[in-house]
Amino acid sequence: MTITKSLLATAVAAGLAFSAPVALAEQKAPQQQAMAAKGHPILNMFKVNNHEFQGLIKEADAKAKEEWAYATGIQAFMFAIPMVMMDVQRDLRMNPVILERIKDTCPCAAPGEWGHYSGLATAKSKMPYTPNPDTVYSGLYANLADEPYIMKVPDIEERYFSVQVADAYLVNQHYIGTRATEGKGGYFALVGPDWQGELPDGVVEMRMPNDSAIVALRIASYSNNPDEVAQVRKLQQKFDAMPLSQFGLSKAEREKLPAPVLNLPETRLKKGELAFYSYLSQLLRENPPVGENRAILNSFKLIGLSDSQAFDPAKLDEPTKRGLARAMKAGIDIIKWKVKFRGTQSENKWNVDFVGGDYGTDYLARAEGAVQGLFVHSPEEAVYFHTYSDINNNLLQGADNKYVLHFEKGQLPTSFEGGFWSITLYGDDYQLVDNPIDRYAIRKSTEGLKYNKDGSLTLYLQSTAPEGLESNWLPTPEQGIFRLNMRVYLPTDDVRSWDTVEGFLPGVVPVKQ
Repeated sequence: MTITKSLLATAVAAGLAFSAPVALAEQKAPQQQAMAAKGHPILNMFKVNNHEFQGLIKEADAKAKEEWAYATGIQAFMFAIPMVMMDVQRDLRMNPVILERIKDTCPCAAPGEWGHYSGLATAKSKMPYTPNPDTVYSGLYANLADEPYIMKVPDIEERYFSVQVADAYLVNQHYIGTRATEGKGGYFALVGPDWQGELPDGVVEMRMPNDSAIVALRIASYSNNPDEVAQVRKLQQKFDAMPLSQFGLSKAEREKLPAPVLNLPETRLKKGELAFYSYLSQLLRENPPVGENRAILNSFKLIGLSDSQAFDPAKLDEPTKRGLARAMKAGIDIIKWKVKFRGTQSENKWNVDFVGGDYGTDYLARAEGAVQGLFVHSPEEAVYFHTYSDINNNLLQGADNKYVLHFEKGQLPTSFEGGFWSITLYGDDYQLVDNPIDRYAIRKSTEGLKYNKDGSLTLYLQSTAPEGLESNWLPTPEQGIFRLNMRVYLPTDDVRSWDTVEGFLPGVVPVKQ
């Protein structure tokens, strides 16, 4: 033992000799003597203490291993959550009983088919994610393991629309729409990573990094007027989807064919303290990470996770199991915190997010986006600002509290042609708030919206109607907290720049009573 300690002391002394900067030699002798006596503070952090040679080292090692599993488990939890949310969406689309039950609240259909929501979201539209009342939703899930799926998209030039194509991790891969294709449609093939073949002439290839593609269609409805919504419904019916093997057949001909059978491995969250990690392992093996996202697998293997082998908790020691169990609970709490404070807080207490649905390796943002919004637009398509707080950083409260949101002339967010701004109010459950005038948002096209004589705009946020100002009233809940979401579709560069965005985000001001 004496020899070991002597060797360690020699190594520390050598490290100090070679790492000390030239400037150190110029310091006064007392300082040198003090450093030599105490040792370098960084090296001292990792110094082996005598008590660890007296039987306590096993306990210290076990605690360290548990903490490593805890930290890595949280990272694994965040990495996996988007796949979990996608898997939930796929499962419900594969269950006819559930589809029938949720047909009025979800733009869902069987795999390979478009599902359409019948109108703008309302307070009755209890969705598993934050709905917007600006566009009418449609959705499509396609499994690409056997063959590509082809989407038929009509030309839509008279109103905003977007077709957002995301992968198994809910990362945006492709767009069609007002911005991306200048309103032009056509035929677009969703192609898996391993498929080799030729597509029909005129079909645009959209290669995906894994065999799952989930698609969100949004078509703007500029009011709740039934005639306006009916126009959107007509456009929805012009969208179509089919497997490559059925391309060229009419809908009537395709309906006579047996429905495609998806031979998918079982991916289900079972019971057990570490069951989530088994579920995560199943999804990882179905959807192996690609590119820069593979690097994190090097850390996961130390807790028994990989994209090639099943997770087996029996092979883990007790400290690792304890750390992973703690990580699961902490991960849930972290997500609950992060959905409240997405992005970076502005001076006026708006949370600013310029990451959008592109994410890169920002796995916390990706997990938060998947839980709160499922599909999050890329910043060039739309940006999101939200706040739970007034300008004094106090929580926004319903009941008798009153607030104003005032935009000076020129302060309203700017957008490119076809885009618009919208401000939506949500309750503490991320759903739209029921109110007597069925108004859930105020947007650029809100009928009857009144601007002040100087060109500014004032919005009134309260639970009861402001007398004479009803046109600019956004109703708050009768009780409880609420939050505001500002969406800007097709934002200009100024709205997407940290240098200028503050100018578009006035604070929510409480009214003294």
